[in-house]
Amino acid sequence: MKKQSFLKGSAILLGMVLLTKAIGLAYKIPLTRILGGSGMAYYSGAFAVCTPLLAAAVSGITTAVARLTAESFALGRYANARKIRRCALLVYSLEGLTAAVVLSAASLPLAESFLHDSRAVWTVLALAPAIVFSALLNAERGYYEGLRNMLPTARSEILETVIRAALGLAGAVSVLKYAESSFKSSHGAFGCFFPTSDDARAAALPIAAAAAIFASSAATACAFLYTVISGRRCGDGMTKAMLRSDPVTDQSSRIMKQLFSFSLPIAGAAVITTLTSTIDLLTVSRGISRAIAAGMPAAADLPADRLPDFMYGSYTGLALMVTSLVPTFTAMFGKTSSAPLTEALSKRDQKALSAQVSRLLSITALTAFPCGAAAAVMPKELLSFLFSGRTNEIEAASAPMGILAFACIFSAFSLPCLTALQTLGCKAAPIVLMLLGGGVKLALNLLLIPRPELGLKGAALATLMSQGIICISAAALLLRRTKTSLRPGKTVFPPLFAAFLSASAARLVTDRCRALTAPDSRFACAAGLCCCAAVYLTALWMMDMIPKSSVRAYFSKKFGKTY
Repeated sequence: MKKQSFLKGSAILLGMVLLTKAIGLAYKIPLTRILGGSGMAYYSGAFAVCTPLLAAAVSGITTAVARLTAESFALGRYANARKIRRCALLVYSLEGLTAAVVLSAASLPLAESFLHDSRAVWTVLALAPAIVFSALLNAERGYYEGLRNMLPTARSEILETVIRAALGLAGAVSVLKYAESSFKSSHGAFGCFFPTSDDARAAALPIAAAAAIFASSAATACAFLYTVISGRRCGDGMTKAMLRSDPVTDQSSRIMKQLFSFSLPIAGAAVITTLTSTIDLLTVSRGISRAIAAGMPAAADLPADRLPDFMYGSYTGLALMVTSLVPTFTAMFGKTSSAPLTEALSKRDQKALSAQVSRLLSITALTAFPCGAAAAVMPKELLSFLFSGRTNEIEAASAPMGILAFACIFSAFSLPCLTALQTLGCKAAPIVLMLLGGGVKLALNLLLIPRPELGLKGAALATLMSQGIICISAAALLLRRTKTSLRPGKTVFPPLFAAFLSASAARLVTDRCRALTAPDSRFACAAGLCCCAAVYLTALWMMDMIPKSSVRAYFSKKFGKTY
């Protein structure tokens, strides 16, 4: 069976992420316009409340299954790899079902305690089915990733994103249209009467957010069914002869024990990772209330009781959502490195291990630096380009986004490094690092957000400090664990310098275009981004960071010419 290389697997997953994030933006942008800052507070708040349980139930499944599958495949134990898949589906389906029942039972207390609105119970309940299907889907994806086949993951992710976008927008719009038509006919909606249409719309927001969230559960179910059907049609590449070559398999109890031994530490680290969003949920609104009381000017013309939730929704729904795209890209590199690292570790090939870590850090640097730099120098322009018309939300989120742009660079490195450490068997280190970062985040949130001169910028600064600590510690531990010597002059400094040049050029071009056209023109932002990409690639080419011989060979093969 032909396996995909690290670079080919990374290219497949990176292409998938680019496509799914483009679709996701095409979904989140209109959803933010539909729900507004207040509605996005319900949407983001529900995920912040439920994500720790979701992470505990499903995180680590893909990595655990992929590691055990890759190990069996590397040793020629093909029948055992098949058995790992069956055991994983059984174990994790029961685990996901248990977590979904627990979440459903606790939905009302969670809504009242954390979201401060009993109507938000529907947003919590809407996520329960996603836990079951996410567990099953991650087990399937882990099996194919262990075989170094990233196509099932990419295809199911694209399908999931498309269905989520279509159903989510349709559900949110339908709920709000129902509330509007019901108010016009009877001045009531959802069993209550309202004095104004704005009050009816406000009452409909948690239900509209729940409809959008339920679309995620339905999309995950469809993606799982597709993966199962596609796997049966296309197969996994194992022939009958391969299965007969070593028919001896491990006991089911031993496989289950191994699955839990690998997945539980990763799940623990993932739960701690989600504490960042939970910390923001618990501290941002309260901190903003104290900052307003201390004299911070209001960022929107809203009643005082709605303003903190509006600020939280703007921060999470705009600034955090945009800057989280970069770590999402680089996290795929950690996934694709899992199988090669496992094979090198199984064969005790130190040279291959070090080479894989070097490639991982190099490709992460090439991706993270330009994206973070562009977001740092033109945050307001990017938000205006994506969320035009939401002036108040953009005004609230643009300053913290400029700080979060630097934090996303640290996060872009820390995620693949932590994944690699977990693959190499460092179970406690990622948990300790995430706990340390979470503690720093909590302390700084409580200290900085209530300051009237900071507000939301305090939350962004806290994220920057915590992610910086995690990133530096994780990278240093990974290099020491794999005995890899990092060469900053080749891995870090060239893409960093190219990113500085490209960001400076983007800022200059954007300002010039804004002077020639309207100040809020989308053309200025688009021109700046295009200039940023062109300057970055040109700088890399001139510094020999792009393999010119490979590029020439590709075009010679493609067009039959010599370059």
